[in-house]
This record gives sequence, structure tokens and C-alpha cells, in this order.
Amino acid sequence: MDWPKRNGYNIEGYYQRGEGKTMESRNSYKLFTILMIIITIGYSIVALYQLGSRVAPQTFWRPLLAGETVTFDFGEIKKFHSIRYFGGIGDGQYLFELSTDNQSWQEKLKLDFHGIFDIYVWKDAVLEGEGRFVRITVLQPGGRMYEIGFLGPDGKEIIPIQNIIQSTTPASLENNVQRIADEPNTIPELPSFLNGMYFDEIYFARTAYEHLHRMEPYDSVQPFFAKILLSFGIAIFGMNPFGWRIVGTLFGIAMIPLIYYFGLQLFKKPFYAFIGAFLLTFDFMHFSHSRIATIEVYMVFFILCSYYCMLLFYQRSFYEYPLKKLLIPLFLSGLFYGCASASKLNGIYSGGGLAFIFFTTLLRNYRVHLKMKKETQNFKDSEPTLASPPSIMVFPHYTKRIILWCLLFFIVIPLTVYALSFIPLLLVPNRGHSFHDLVQYQINMYNYHRNLKATHGYSSPWWQWPLLIRPIWMYQGQGLPEGKIACISSMGNPAIWWPGTLSLIACFIIWLKKRDNTLFFILAGFFSQYLPWAIIPRLTFIYHYFASVPFVIFSIVYLIREFLEKYQGSKYFVFIYLIIVAVLFVMFYPVISGMIIDRAYAARFLRWIPSWIFYI
Repeated sequence: MDWPKRNGYNIEGYYQRGEGKTMESRNSYKLFTILMIIITIGYSIVALYQLGSRVAPQTFWRPLLAGETVTFDFGEIKKFHSIRYFGGIGDGQYLFELSTDNQSWQEKLKLDFHGIFDIYVWKDAVLEGEGRFVRITVLQPGGRMYEIGFLGPDGKEIIPIQNIIQSTTPASLENNVQRIADEPNTIPELPSFLNGMYFDEIYFARTAYEHLHRMEPYDSVQPFFAKILLSFGIAIFGMNPFGWRIVGTLFGIAMIPLIYYFGLQLFKKPFYAFIGAFLLTFDFMHFSHSRIATIEVYMVFFILCSYYCMLLFYQRSFYEYPLKKLLIPLFLSGLFYGCASASKLNGIYSGGGLAFIFFTTLLRNYRVHLKMKKETQNFKDSEPTLASPPSIMVFPHYTKRIILWCLLFFIVIPLTVYALSFIPLLLVPNRGHSFHDLVQYQINMYNYHRNLKATHGYSSPWWQWPLLIRPIWMYQGQGLPEGKIACISSMGNPAIWWPGTLSLIACFIIWLKKRDNTLFFILAGFFSQYLPWAIIPRLTFIYHYFASVPFVIFSIVYLIREFLEKYQGSKYFVFIYLIIVAVLFVMFYPVISGMIIDRAYAARFLRWIPSWIFYI
């Protein structure tokens, strides 16, 4: 008998190391890699187009005392329609009065500014009347007012301020008052997502800004790592829409080559890897969440990285690879798992799938170990003088060390990454945060998500997500001409999500029959991200399905592979399917990008289901 060699043993026909690529396979790899680069560049252009303005007010007036006033002189009597203002952190209340002579005043507007929902966004408030002077009296101090503009009777023209002639602000704060009107060039013609925050940016981008300035963070219900990454864009480009969105967009762009190489490792052929990258490129949710300063895209990116590294371990035989090459992907998987969990608590769910795949890999190698042990014993019975081969000791030797190392990789390292993400909290001056505060933060986060009983018009339970029953409306344009709308919705591409639901069911049935290793990995990844939401009582939304979408895509690619291998020469059906996916992306692009379009277009061509809301 020839004993199996360390680098040549084939476990159950699954671990097969290629002897080298043929010229045809190398050409195919080059072709589809180039195509992947092309669609990544194309996606980058579309994702970065109108991502957000790089212009926003940077200085602010923050009154500290009730009763402070500031008076603006417009040089002559003007007709006013409204004000357009850009606020920041903190609550405030202001009284606006008009006067023609700077003596008698008419109260016109009492503005309540909420430093939670009104921050870093341009808003309008009615200020109808005539006068040469406008006086602002602080009723409640503390709010940051970055810039204010006064609109003429048409509601469009900005009336220039001639002079600030009076202020009862203390002398030490006099210069601070001037900041309320020192950047008139930043006032937009039309407030929109391009020049201000929308949806949950008011929590996450704000917290990123607070991290940079060592302020007490507002968002305390999610860990901080993703917001630290988000803050890099603000540090480089400033506190403006482009600055707080750019890093997330880059992560969304990076997901395309990531899923390509993931698919290449999973299916071993660049054609199928390219299909996976293509589907992700044209998925609506991937696009919309790459262009908003929330934390989902960071979490999903790191989850993909973690599963990709676990796949490398899953596909490596103990009898083909040295221990070092088994430990490296496990280390990286644990590191990325820590990054996903430190980005958003939902990332913790991926640990269940990773653990399941890990122990399944050990079990499969154990079965091979038993098989080899039995064969060895049978041969020794016939050849008593023959010594046992070294390969018999590989499994117990490797397994003990792998498990010990994984205590570090999947417990110590993730906990360390998670804990380090809270450094910005410890850096807040004059608050004296301690280790006890970090522990209390975790308790508060757990209690918040466990006890969240809020209601929301666009919430949806887990079973509705794959069916696209209830997309969430994240942005609605204001002040648009009659018959025009602008919106950004979080939803999936129907040509991916609906077939994907069927493909998951088909893949599960196939796995029950074939016990296919590739299918096992795909299904383990999907269910680890999806099933926890079936038992979580808190309010949920369709974007919680985002982390499951890459595995939905892989299930589609798997069925495409099965179809093409069974029906040779049928690739044109696949090309037709990919064209449909791309066409739907183009059709729905206006309602996932905030583009201004005719209401009739959305009503006639896009509202396939009554619950798909794109306008009021």
C-alpha cells in the first residue's frame, strides 16, 4: 500500500488542488477580472455622482444666554417670505421680529430648533412681512445655528444682509454672533439630500463628528467602529454631505471585487464569480446604502470578509496544508468578525454561522482521520511490521492547536476590537468615563434593543423582506415643482430578491439530497444572518436583510452553474437574466438615488405593489 502523501490526499473528493491553469482558464480569468474591474469603475462613477455637496457652513453661532439678541439691517424695507437655516447640535428656541424703524417690532416667527432631528440639514420656516430690520431673540440657548438666509417674496431669492447693527450678546461673544451670516454662499437654492442629512445620518454622521471633536457621542445604542471609519471622511473633506458619505461609498465599491473573489473561491470559475459581482453591482439596497452615512455597509463588508476567510479554512484539508496556512485565514476571519460586531451589533449574528462552519470542517476532517486510521489498522493486521504513517497523527495534532488558537481568534481578538471601538468615549474630556461606563454602555445597548417597542410606518417583519413587501422610504424631496418628486428608498432589485427567494428554497432541497459542501457554506451564511430576526421582538426594517443578500446572490449563482452544466450552450438565458437585472436598476435608479422625476413615471412604471411608496 502507498500511504497518502501530506500534499496529495483528497478528502471525499472535495479538496483538490489544481496542478496548474490551462491557457484557456488563464484567458478566462483575465477576461472576467477585466470585466469585474470595468463594472466596479462604472459603479464607482454612478455611486459618486451627486453623492453630496462638498460645501456646507462650517462656523456657527451658539448663544449661551436667554435674552440674547442680534439685529440685521437690510438697508431698506424688504418683503420677506421665509428663512432658510442650517442648524447643528443642541436645542434652541428663537423669536423673529420685523421692524421698519428699529423701534417698534412685530412678532412674526417663533422657531423651535431640535438638535436631534433638525441638525445639518437646510430647513425653511415662514417669515412673511415687510421690514428693514429683523431681530432674533434667544428664548432657549444652547442650539448651534450655522447659517441663516432670508428669502424674498418669491421664496427663492436670498436677500443680502447689509449690516449687523446691534447685539446684546456679551462682548466676549460678539464675534460668535457674526457667524450666523458669514457664509451666504453655502445657502442652497433648494434644500435636499445633496446639501444636508437625511434618514439615520442624523445619528451616525453626527456621532462621527462628535468623535472627531471629543464630544459626548449622541448615538449610544450601537458600537463605534463604523462611526470612527465614517469620521475619516469628515476629517479629510469637512463636515459636509460628501465628507460624511464618501467612506461608506468606498466600502460599497470595495464590496464588488470582494464578492468577485469570494465567488471565485466558492465556485472556482471566474464566469460564476463575475455573475455574483454583477448581481451585487445592480442590487438596489447595496447602491442606496453605499451612498448614505449609516453603518450597514461597513458591517456587511466585514461580514463578507470574515466568511471569505472562513471559506479558505473550510476548503483546506488538514492533510494538504501546514498548520500555519490553516491558522492564518482563521485569524483573519476572527479579526473581521470583530470589526463587523464593532460596527453594528447585528454583526454578532454572523458568529453563529462561522462557528457552525468551523466545527463542521473539524468533523469532516475527523471522519477522514477515522477512515485513514481504519485503513492503517487493516493494513497493519496484514503487515504487522509496518509502522503507522505520520499522517495518522495530523488530525489530533492540528485540532488541539487550532481550537486553542481559535479561543484567541474568535473570542479575545473580537472582544478587543469591540472594546477598542469605544476609545472615543474615553477621550471625551471632563466626563471621567471609566471601564464601568463601558460595561454600562453594553447593558444600555442591550436593554434598548430588547425593549424597543416603537412603531414606524415603514417597519416590516423578517418574513416580508425577501418578498419586497415593505421597502423603507428614507428620503422625500421638498419644495419641488408640481408633478415632480424625489425620493430614496431602501429596497432590493426584484430580479434578484424574488428569484433569490426561490433559489434558496431550491438550494436547500438540493442540499438535503446531495449534501453539497458549497451549498452548505452558502446556506450556513444565509441562515446565520437571517434566522435571528425571526425571534427578535424589536422593531425591524427591510435593510436588516442587507447582510443576507450576498448569500442570496451566491444561491442564484449556484443554480445558474447547475443549469449551465446540465444544459450546455444555454448561456444566452443567463445573459438575458443579467440584462433584466441591469434594466430594472436603470428603471428604478431615480427612486433609489434621489433624482427629481415626474410623479407619473413612478406611479405608472415603478409602483408594482401598493406598499411601494415613492411619493405622497
